[in-house]
Amino acid sequence: MVRGVCVGLAAIATTGCASSVRGGVSGHETETSSSTVAPADWWRTYAGTDATARDSAIDVAVDARGRATVLASLAQRAFGVLAYNADGTLAWASTYHDPSDQADLATKVAIDASGNVYAAGSWQRVDTPLGGFLVVSFDAAGALRWSARTDGGGALSDLSVDGAGHVVVTGGGSDGMHSLARTVAYDGGGHVLWQASELGPLGLGAMGRHVVLDADANAYVAGESSDGTYNQVTLFAYDVRGASRWATRGGDDPEHVPQTTAQALALDAAGEPHVAIAQADRTAQDAEPTVELAVRKYDVAGRTAWTARVNQAARNIATAIAVDAEGRVTVTGFTGSPTPDSYLTAQFDAAGQLRWMDRFGWYGPGEHQACALTLDGAGDAYVTGTAYRADGVASFGSIAYDPEGGVLFRELDGDAEDRTAAALALDRSGALYVVGSAHLAPRGVVGVLRSSR
Repeated sequence: MVRGVCVGLAAIATTGCASSVRGGVSGHETETSSSTVAPADWWRTYAGTDATARDSAIDVAVDARGRATVLASLAQRAFGVLAYNADGTLAWASTYHDPSDQADLATKVAIDASGNVYAAGSWQRVDTPLGGFLVVSFDAAGALRWSARTDGGGALSDLSVDGAGHVVVTGGGSDGMHSLARTVAYDGGGHVLWQASELGPLGLGAMGRHVVLDADANAYVAGESSDGTYNQVTLFAYDVRGASRWATRGGDDPEHVPQTTAQALALDAAGEPHVAIAQADRTAQDAEPTVELAVRKYDVAGRTAWTARVNQAARNIATAIAVDAEGRVTVTGFTGSPTPDSYLTAQFDAAGQLRWMDRFGWYGPGEHQACALTLDGAGDAYVTGTAYRADGVASFGSIAYDPEGGVLFRELDGDAEDRTAAALALDRSGALYVVGSAHLAPRGVVGVLRSSR
């Protein structure tokens, strides 16, 4: 199922098709100690061989052995997959680019119970303007297992993989006239099991943005549907064979044409979906909209259980959501209008009642934006994003909260260079990995930070 995997970039030197290299043959890694407000274990950067490229980390996942696997965009044209041991040594680095593509754009990474890695994104070609989905799998040692791509246009938004190796991706597609919420499932060998393309319940287009799998490999896809004038949050549900179980849309405000979007999706222990929403409302069609951070809980039949909102400013954008074993829902994002000025994190109980909220503007002016969230087994919440120091330098900004909303730590991690955060993950020891990019003029490099608590 592998096709065209020879890396065709001058910026990424490889010695075969998809390369699995040790010691950074397709780039170079540096290891330094990190200068932080709170001590960090290590800071690593990785760069391709193009001295003017903008390389950046996109996502991170941690396997059962505690190895952190980082998905990177290399030269803004190829997938890079980097595996770091807990001590900061680079276990392996692999790259993927189809030479027939102008670009292969990385989006998400996941790991199954066997340690196999799945990197997903989109391919682009000049002769096929709409592109399509791309999924690439590597084994636990970084060797290419398979690659799969779809035609029919659209950009991949999200990837979900369960312990059994069920792989489902979602994003946008097209039928030539309308946008489609497109979802594709693959087996362990990269063969398509099923695919669905949805116009949505409003009949004139839809978009898939987030996908999760429950314990029975049922897939839930959150996105929006359109009637050609306005959007409403929509949730699609599919069984393990891809048959549609139901689709439901939120009771948003169509009269005043809001641009409400689904921002994140998570399941609770009972398999019930929770969607984080940027809820847009207007008092009149020509009025400036306000945007609230909202969470909507559905039951497994698609009925709305509750919707809860937080309004801290004229513009509040959710970026990530997680649900703990007690059904408490934590959501993070940012607030401020017209530009972001603070992180915004809130937690609701299982009935949708607000338990606590924190708005934090860090120490200097800048567009402070939380982008990622994870929970540990004790229910502590870890948030990361891009924050600004008093001297105006962008840094990785991370905050940890206990289950009652008490702040366990706030820290800025950065030196003289600007750092932009993209994702985070926890290993079983409680060590926190934050990934993103460091801007070292005239280029950007992948940045990986590990902190123990």
